[in-house]
Amino acid sequence: MLFGVRLANEIYPPWKDNYINYERLKKLLKESAIDDQKYNDYDENQFVTQLDEELKKVYSFQSKEYEQLTKRVQALDEYVTENISKPTINWPKFQSDLDNLLSESRELDHFARLNFTGFQKIIKKHDRLHPKYGSVRALLSVRLKQLPFHSEDYSPLLHKLSSLFQILRDNFQSASYMSGSTSQRNTPLLNSVSNDGSTQDLEFQSFKFWVHPDNLMEVKTRILRHLPVLIYSNDESNTNNNDTLDPTITSLYFDNPSFEVYNDKLLKSDSSPSLRLRWSGKLSEKPDIFLEKRIANKSLDENARDVRLKLKEKYLADFLINGNTEELKSKQLSKFREMGSNEEFLSNLSSDIEDIDNFIKSHELQPALRSVYKRTAFQIPGDDRVRITIDSDILFIREDSFDEDRPIRNPNNWHRTDIDQNVENPYSFLRKNEFIKFPHSVLEIQIKNTTGRKSSELNGISIPFSRKHGKWIEELTTSHLVKEVPNFSKFIQGIASLFLENDHLDILPFWLPELEDDIRKNPNDADEELKQKQKNNTDISSKLKRFSKTDQKKIREASEDLEGESSEDDQTNSHQALGSNNLLVPKRINKSRNEIIPFLIGGSKLANVDSEDEEVELPQGVIKPTSLLKQNGPVKIEAKVWLANERTFNRWLSLTSLFSVLTFSIHSSVKSSNDEGLANILAFVYFFLTLFTGIWAYYIYNKRLDLIKLRDGKHLDAPLGPLIVALGVLGAVVVNFIVGFKKAS
Repeated sequence: MLFGVRLANEIYPPWKDNYINYERLKKLLKESAIDDQKYNDYDENQFVTQLDEELKKVYSFQSKEYEQLTKRVQALDEYVTENISKPTINWPKFQSDLDNLLSESRELDHFARLNFTGFQKIIKKHDRLHPKYGSVRALLSVRLKQLPFHSEDYSPLLHKLSSLFQILRDNFQSASYMSGSTSQRNTPLLNSVSNDGSTQDLEFQSFKFWVHPDNLMEVKTRILRHLPVLIYSNDESNTNNNDTLDPTITSLYFDNPSFEVYNDKLLKSDSSPSLRLRWSGKLSEKPDIFLEKRIANKSLDENARDVRLKLKEKYLADFLINGNTEELKSKQLSKFREMGSNEEFLSNLSSDIEDIDNFIKSHELQPALRSVYKRTAFQIPGDDRVRITIDSDILFIREDSFDEDRPIRNPNNWHRTDIDQNVENPYSFLRKNEFIKFPHSVLEIQIKNTTGRKSSELNGISIPFSRKHGKWIEELTTSHLVKEVPNFSKFIQGIASLFLENDHLDILPFWLPELEDDIRKNPNDADEELKQKQKNNTDISSKLKRFSKTDQKKIREASEDLEGESSEDDQTNSHQALGSNNLLVPKRINKSRNEIIPFLIGGSKLANVDSEDEEVELPQGVIKPTSLLKQNGPVKIEAKVWLANERTFNRWLSLTSLFSVLTFSIHSSVKSSNDEGLANILAFVYFFLTLFTGIWAYYIYNKRLDLIKLRDGKHLDAPLGPLIVALGVLGAVVVNFIVGFKKAS
């Protein structure tokens, strides 16, 4: 879509006169001019002047609106604080005012983003149309530093709105879209929920989504209506300023030159343990540093558990680099013994230190990747049923010393000291290939798992409380604002993006190719897609209900006819299945319903199947699917699978070329050979092998390509071709040797 059209469609009508006049600037560029002769110095001065005027206009309006919003929020806060104990507060009007403030905050953020894009587009157009006048990008950068309308921090505003919404939730219960109040909370906040959002598999279901920067503010404001912003005021966050809503969190991940941790975590082999250091804020501010060993799959190892140690910076180099475990253990045990800790705690602490030390030494781990991001968390205090985090401005930085000749990090230190200096912009020290910025924000929704089952065994988002509280989560996750990416990991993404060319990466994450696509959707298209999906689900549900009633009737009729024919085994099984019901149903009749219904709702097609010849009569209106459900969605195959198929095809073609060279070499030298007849035969044999390898290569390539596209579980091996080629070459060599040996003797 052209930016001019997008600007016209996305303008907020009350502010339409304050947007960048994009069409006016385009006219000043004289885009329709055939050559630069119609665009002179006067036109250039006019364009630059108008560009600066537009920048001043946008900045003035944005600053004024932000200041007014802040004053209105402050006034509303003072009003409700003074009158909270009085019954005269008009809560519906208070709610309406809050909604308006939240909507205007979202529109102001979108206003800034849209105008910033407009300025970038127009200078790009200028530099392309009139290169002889030089780029105005540097001029715009200088002016943007003086008039920074695009870098406003909305966190303080959202913080105040969050506290006001919490007051509304606690005092006005009729707001149907609000989440539960304090009186509805019945689950205490678990200590296992930490700043990094990591929770145990049995306690929480976790769902991860990507959020485009253009949609980030709208996602935050939607969540804010139902959950307050969670302030990290505990010891773990070490936040000196309580007004800091979005703490900067740094995670330092460990791996070895073979990327064993990465490969195991992605392939989910063994228990897939990982190790990282994590702290909040700048390292120069002496924050609390946590050394964490996380187990991704505890089901494969019953004894596996997460380990978390709080360490001081001065002990890290000696422990992580020099492997001095005894000194660290001695100091930690002495510290907690003086604090009065019991022997069981001290024993566990000692085993935890040894566990991490053994893990580091056995895998030869070292710091490999750093991720830095800002975190916004939403959660009702005292209620851990729903917790949402948004990680934005994600930056991945190489921290390894894998190359001994040119290490990124000093091998004798546990972190990069160049970017941990107390300077204004430490990331300016980074070289081009040492960092990469993740283009999206990561939204994670954690829902309390009350079923007792593992998250991997549950399908979809299972809301553990009333439907009205879960509806807004469903609306958010199915909207155009987010894109679901199951099992997304910042560690995997960082390694895959920064070490993509490394031969030790056995596999790449499935979501990697999707980063090249624009995840934004047209709201109207997304709504239509959602309505169609809901309609299909409704149709299937209604058909299943009709089928269920018809099937029960058929079962009752059949059971009456066959009751006298049922064997003792059938009667026993029927009694066991139906409990106190006296109706005896044969197994082969029960089987019909058990087979059809799971198939319609997505269960295994092979469940309870006794015979391939058994036919299933579908109910009226239900059509047998023509393809497997797994083949209906977009194909998400690892890039290495496609490349492996192409690489095999190329190797067969090289073999074809070798046989063709051998064929024509023998055929051209027939007359000079000792046995012309044998030479002709060998030439034709190798010619046959040439044709066979070419045809076989093409056939196998297409066959494997079809299997990959269908995501079929069949084997991709094809041993027949290599056997024929081997036997052909062996036969030709043996015949040639025998004939030559006889002639020589």
